[in-house]
This record gives sequence, C-alpha cells and structure tokens, in this order.
Amino acid sequence: MTQSLSELCWPVARLGEALQRLARHSGMPGRPTTRMPVPDASLQRGEQPLSPWIEAAAGFLGFEAEAVGTRYAELPALLHRAGPALVQLPGDAEPRILVLLGERRGRLRVLGPDSKVEVIEWSALHGALCEDIEAPVRPSVEALLEQAQVPSRRRAQVRTLILGERLGTLWLDVGWLLRLPPGRAFRTQLRQARIHRQLGVLLAAHTTQYALGLLSWWLIGKGLLRGQVDRGWMLAWAMLLLTQVPVQMLAHQVSARLSVRAGGLLKQRLLAGALRMDVEQVRSQGAGQLLGRVLEADAFEAMALNGGLAGLLALLELLFAVAVLAAGVGLVPALLLFGWTVLTLLGGWRCIKARQRWNDSRVGMTNDLIERMVGHRTRLAQESRERWHDGEDQALEQYQRVSEHLDRREVLLTGLMPRGWLLLGMTGLALSLALGGTSPVTLAIGVGGVLLAWRAFNRLVMGLSALAESGSAWKQIASLFHAASRTEDAALPVLPTASVPATGPRRNDVLLEAQHLVFRYPERGTPALDGCDVRVHRGEHLLIEGPSGGGKSTLGALVAGLRQPQSGLLLLNGLDRRTLGPDRWRDGVVAAPQFHENHVFSGTLAFNLLMSRAWPPKPEDLELATAVCEELGLGELLARMPAGLMQIVGETGWQLSHGERSRLFIARALIQQADLLVLDESFAALDPETLRRCYQCVAARVPSLMVIAHP
Repeated sequence: MTQSLSELCWPVARLGEALQRLARHSGMPGRPTTRMPVPDASLQRGEQPLSPWIEAAAGFLGFEAEAVGTRYAELPALLHRAGPALVQLPGDAEPRILVLLGERRGRLRVLGPDSKVEVIEWSALHGALCEDIEAPVRPSVEALLEQAQVPSRRRAQVRTLILGERLGTLWLDVGWLLRLPPGRAFRTQLRQARIHRQLGVLLAAHTTQYALGLLSWWLIGKGLLRGQVDRGWMLAWAMLLLTQVPVQMLAHQVSARLSVRAGGLLKQRLLAGALRMDVEQVRSQGAGQLLGRVLEADAFEAMALNGGLAGLLALLELLFAVAVLAAGVGLVPALLLFGWTVLTLLGGWRCIKARQRWNDSRVGMTNDLIERMVGHRTRLAQESRERWHDGEDQALEQYQRVSEHLDRREVLLTGLMPRGWLLLGMTGLALSLALGGTSPVTLAIGVGGVLLAWRAFNRLVMGLSALAESGSAWKQIASLFHAASRTEDAALPVLPTASVPATGPRRNDVLLEAQHLVFRYPERGTPALDGCDVRVHRGEHLLIEGPSGGGKSTLGALVAGLRQPQSGLLLLNGLDRRTLGPDRWRDGVVAAPQFHENHVFSGTLAFNLLMSRAWPPKPEDLELATAVCEELGLGELLARMPAGLMQIVGETGWQLSHGERSRLFIARALIQQADLLVLDESFAALDPETLRRCYQCVAARVPSLMVIAHP
C-alpha cells in the first residue's frame, strides 16, 4: 500500500467528480456533462444520509448506484467482488469515501483524489470498515488467545475465526455499487461486462484444443504410415494429448462463466422490462399469456446460450475440417463440405420457422386452457353444456398439423444432414480412389477430414435445434426485452438538496392542475378523455361523478401516473411528470384503483398494508397500520385474527369480505401519506355508517382528496 486510506479518500464536496472518474475508469459510457452539482453543506458535514444524493447523481450521469451492505462474516467475499463501487469508511467526522475500481491479483485497486490508481490490501480496508464493531470484543479475544497460548504464527487466523463467530450476524453498511441500468443497450451491457473478451478466450481455447488434437493424430498417423513409430514418437503423441486436458478445462470454465454472466444480464433486463411494460399492454393480456412468458424466459436463456455456443463451436470445427480436406484430398471435397454446410444452415432456418408456428399453436392452447380454468365457475353458470368444449377439436387438429410439419423438418435436420454428409464424403473419397491419383496418406487424411466434419455436423444440428426452441421462446419474451429500454419514465433525476422540497417547488395553493388532457385506448377510436381540465387545490376534497364509461377512472389513472396522456398538460406542484420522474410523482399522488384492479396478496395483513414501506417493517410502521385499521373499522377483524397484523390473508389464508377488502385498499393508500389521494369507487361496497366512518378517517389523514363515484 503506497498511501494510507485517509489519503486515498475523496471529500464529499467532490463526489460528483468521483462518480464521473469511476465510471470512466470502469469503461461505462454515460451521459456527457461538464459540471456536476456539488452536494449540500449538510451532506458534507454528515448531517444527512448520502444515499439519496449518490443515487440521484448516478442516475443523472446515466448509471445506477445501489446501496449495499452485508453481514460481518460475508464482508471479505463482498470486498473481493466489489467494484466499481464507492465505500464509505466509518467515522463521526466528515464522511470519507473510497473509490474502489475492483480486485486484481488478490489486491484492491483504488482511485485516489489525484486520479492515480493505487493498490491496497483488502485486509486494510476490511480492518477500517470493522474497526468500530471489533473494538468492544478485541480485548476479550486477545485475552483468550493469551490464555490458550496460541502460537504467534497462527494468531491472526484464529483471531479472524473467533471474531467471525462473535460478530458474524452483525450488519455493516458498506457503500454503493455502480452499474449500468438494465435498460441500456444490451450490446453495451455485454461490452461493459467484457463478454466479448470471454468469448474470444473461449474460441481461442477451442481452437488450440482442435489444433493440438489434429497435430497429435497427424503425428501418430505419419509415423504409422512411414513405419517410424518408436518411443519418441509415442511420447510426443502422448504429450500432445495430455496438453489438451488443461486447455479443455479452461474452455469449460470460460464457457460456464460466460453463460452465467450473459444469463444474469438477460434476467436483469427481462425483470426491468416486466416492471416497465405498458399498463395497457398488461391489461390486454390474460393470466395464461403472462404465465407463458415467465416459462419461456427460462427456456430462452438456456437454449439460446447453449445453442449459440454449440453452433459457433461446430462452425469452428467445420473450418478445421475444410482445412484438413483441402490439405489432403484437394479442393473439391472442401467445396462439397462448404455447400453441405450451407444446406444444413438453410434447413436449420426452416426448422426455426416451423418451430415458431408450432409454438404459437401450443402457447395459444395453453393460454386458452388457463383462461378456461380461471373462469371455470363462470362458464358453468353462464354457458350451456353444449358450448363448454367449443373450438377444442379445431385447436387440437391445428396443433397436430403443425406438429407433424415440425417433426418432418427436425427429422431432416437431425437425421439426414449429418448422415448425408458422411455418405457424400465417403462417396467422394471412393471416387477419388477409383480414379487413381490418391495415395494412402492423402486417403487417410481425407477419411479423417470427413469424420471430423461428421462430428461437427452432429454438434451443429444440435445447436440449430436449440436455437429453434429459443427462437420460439424469444417471440414470447421479446416485448419484455424491448420494454426495458422504454424512455417514457426515464426522467432526469433531480439531485436532492436541503432547499428543494420532496415533490418540487410549490406554486401558490394549486396542488394539481390538468389542461386539455386527451387519452385514447388503443382498441378504441373515440377518446376516453378529450380536452379535460381539472384543478385541485391544497386541502380540497373533490368528488367526480358520472356514468359508466365516461372517463372517470381514466382521469384517476392519469392523475396517479398509472397512465400517460397523449396530449395536454398535467402538473403536480407546478412540475410535470417528466421533470419529477415516476417515483417523485407517486410520492405526491397515490391512488386506490377499482376493486377488480386491486389485489390482496397471499401474505400477511401487514405485508398487504405496508407494501409502500421497507420490509421487514419498523415498529412505527406497524403502529401506523394498526391505527389506520382501527379508524377504518377493521378493529374487530384484527381482534378475530389469531396473529393480528401477522395473519396470512388472501386466497390461501384469512377470507376477507368485499367491504373488508375495500377498507384494506383504502388503508394501504392512506399509509403512503401522499399529498393527494385518489379513491376510485372505494366506498361502493360500504354501508352508509361504515362509509361515514371511513370518510372521516380519510379526510383527517390526507391533505387533498379526489373521490370517483357513480351518481
């Protein structure tokens, strides 16, 4: 270690610069900016937590900063894999931030305030992070070591083990990990994760393995044909074969690492896409379609990675086979091999298209089956017995036709192409032998080339079959993949300071203002809202009445940020949603949707009430939830539940009545403590006395209220 940790720490005033330089050294492309805002003086003095500012600053630069912590026993593992990261060293004075680039050769690389990269021992950072929590127990540990007369050479190891046993479960806040958002271009994520380097190492390892294998068999074949095989030749042959073992082990290790890394990036992107999917797109799909996407995501990850790697390595092996045939028999067999490879790839493409048609039929039948199962009781009550199985025979017949077509394509691909090449290649060698001009050596080389190509074709068709299956799965998850890059909600973060309120600057007493809002559903020609104007002042309670289909719920969804207007202006505290961002908008406006769009999850009642809070809940969160439930008239329900707030509710637990569910939805929204609460027909299932009680609770707990109801 060339410098002390204190000399390598960045001051809070230069955190913006530290983030920029850390991203640049880590090779992460971000948003170019010439000047970063400086943290507030209260942040520099350590009077406020740094996480909100760092997360917002990272978002401003185009990255994500995730606050991380770990238990004492797991800290070494975290330090070994951390980077790029910001590490906050403990202390009562001004916060000290260490810019960590990552580990190299067992040591940590740190970026100093002078922009020079220094190397430190990870044990030094571990000691600095754990100094405060180790101090109370260190004297007793040292006394125990003295009493046990542990040799000095083993004291460090024994001390570490004892401290791990005593402090292993204690939690440490370490800092923040820096990474690209899952919605960035997937090619950029692969490049930043150095996937191309791992792929290059994999190809180099397999190329070396194939070259060593060919060289070993060329050596033994040449010796046998010339009658020169002796101990030296056999020893050289054995050495070449043994050399392939470590190369093959390296190839398997890199392949596994490549699959895990690429699969992890894919899962992150699909999860981000699921959270960013358009609301209307989700509403238009049934449970069967959404379940099918979940199932196909795993299939795509496994088949695409395995099939892609297998196909790539098979093509590499075919190149070696072409070289062997060209060097042995001549150019004509090599051209035949090239042509047969093109025919195989064409057959694989046709197999992919046939599997896509088969998968569409299969998924359609699965979706229909799940929808029929979900609505089984409704069909029994509403449909006549003669119509219960309408369309099932036609769907099965269509499925049988596309299955037969797919089977024919796959039989031709997996059965004919490898065996067809073996027949074609051997026939060509036989003709060459019959016409003369082929020596035994060249004939042996030709046979080896044909067999090498036959093995490569077997691998190629397996890879193409896997890619065909992944292509069908891709059709199901493509919308999730592309939804991750939606920029609709990607507002520029507003860096928090002490002088800026949580939801932006206030303008007079107007809380929310809408002008000329227009919203049209995709499947409808007439707008649900056309030129709608509304204004909500602070402390105002607004009632919106109208007939069904008049756009009341649509207006509530627009106000709550659940949908975006096609045109018009919608402001909260004088700022639009693009400026505030989705999180800050929903901090100011909270909605309780209609009963059929709300859900009671099969967890505890506390989980259903405190979904907007951190989990596990704090004691004050549970007290707030209990108080709100009491005010809404759910006290008797809590008294009946054996576990109280920790009682399991939902479909598999405690059965709630229609009115109790409605009040649970109201309580869930009240606990979020927003400036404006939108209740969409939340009082419809309540009797007059309960309605009056619930309204009094709502009126006392929210500054402004918008109630949507029927006349």
